[in-house]
Order: sequence, then structure tokens, then C-alpha cells
Amino acid sequence: MAQAFIGLPSSGDRPVSPAHRSVKILMIGQPEDVEITIARLYQCSFCRVEDWSRPLPFSQIQQATTKEPGEIMRIYVRSIIL
Repeated sequence: MAQAFIGLPSSGDRPVSPAHRSVKILMIGQPEDVEITIARLYQCSFCRVEDWSRPLPFSQIQQATTKEPGEIMRIYVRSIIL
């Protein structure tokens, strides 16, 4: 059911590899908004604050998001209330 809900391809559609994989979550916004959002994700037990990279200036965002073969990107947009 969850697989149909979020539109995951069936296991036959994607290569299965024993190698460790990772998912990169990008957060781009004003520094104070990014910090607030990371703190809220921590409060929800989604992530640890220290697992995030140091803040990158805009000029380094393109370099940090280099695409690997076969990767796709989805963007999650969420409004925050300050």
C-alpha cells in the first residue's frame, strides 16, 4: 500500500545492489529558516543536528549537488510559520 501511495517503482524496475546507498536531502533557504527547520526535524526525531553539513554559500550549492548516473531529484517545499 505505501509503495503505491508514494509511487515507488517495483523492485523489478530498479537495480538491486548490495552496496550501501544514501539519499541526499537538500535544504535551501535563508540561514535562520534552515536552522529552525533542522531544529524542528530533530525534535521530530527525523535527524540529528550534527549530521547536517556546515552551511554552504550559494556559490557552492551547484558543486554540492552534482548528479550521479541514474539519480533523480525531487524537491520538498514546506512553508514554515515563524
